[in-house]
Amino acid sequence: MWYIWDLSILLSVLSLVVMLFLIARRVLQERGGRAGADQRRQLLTALIAFTENRDREALKADILSVPAGVAINAGFEFISLLRGEERDDVLAAFNECGLPVLVGRQLEKGNGAERIHAAEMLAALRSEGAVASLLFALDHDRSREVRIAVAIALCDVDSLPPLGIALRKIGVAGQRSRRLIELFRRFPPARLDELADHAVRADAVPFIRAAAIDALARAGGFSFADLFARLAGDASAEVAAAALRALGLTGQVDAPAILASAMAKADWEVRSAAADAAGRLGLAELAPPLSKMMDDEVWNVRYAAANALRSFGPPGERLLRQIADSEVSRSQRTASLILAEGPAL
Repeated sequence: MWYIWDLSILLSVLSLVVMLFLIARRVLQERGGRAGADQRRQLLTALIAFTENRDREALKADILSVPAGVAINAGFEFISLLRGEERDDVLAAFNECGLPVLVGRQLEKGNGAERIHAAEMLAALRSEGAVASLLFALDHDRSREVRIAVAIALCDVDSLPPLGIALRKIGVAGQRSRRLIELFRRFPPARLDELADHAVRADAVPFIRAAAIDALARAGGFSFADLFARLAGDASAEVAAAALRALGLTGQVDAPAILASAMAKADWEVRSAAADAAGRLGLAELAPPLSKMMDDEVWNVRYAAANALRSFGPPGERLLRQIADSEVSRSQRTASLILAEGPAL
């Protein structure tokens, strides 16, 4: 009996100690958070003042007066808002204070989120050893998401290895990440041919090929229209749909025939992309096949076809009203819904 009594007292004391510890920890965290916010505010104020007085020594003193983490985070946020000489002067002050070394250390030893942030910061700082640190991380970092972030950073400083090599370093498992779309969209104009070469590779991951097509359509425009026309019939539905969407952005002399053929394909994503492209290009001559697609078994296809007809203006809207006034069917319901949304923007 005494043993149970002593044990209950001991557990009560332990509970009290744990509670006091948690309270003390919470108080310290709140104090640390307030201190960090004050330091961040102090540095941002100094950075704003520097854009007016250009007193680099005063700015360096303020940078060194706050913890490195605060300087890195607040500094990265601020320089993203600057351009021209102001940005160059602030970067020079950060470099002279040794922040690139600290960021490089974070790229090596931080957690996943910290390493991604460090890669972005190194690209922004453009310090002397930034490229070497980023290339090392691309070779050795254990996280594919970090390697993708590093590749984006290398692209920003125009030091990304050839695309095939970079993708091998990222690894096959990382070649379905949507961040690769961001990487491809940042490719410099002088290297768009690398994306084109990868887009036509039948042995490449379809997602990679589709992402390359998307980037080419946005950056290269009509100069790659013939490539998109060829890839619109690709065996991979993912690639073909991407090529059709690209044609919708660039246009091409054979686009009407290509889109009409794609509207009869088995894969719903291809049919939907073809309908969307027809609407973007204003190909009113494709209204008949689009009308038939409004009875498609897949909702996405029906909606894309109806939206395309609406984009043709008054003639398309008249056709939609005729369908909406017909007997109840999938086509009738789709037409009614798209008309209820109002005119095309």
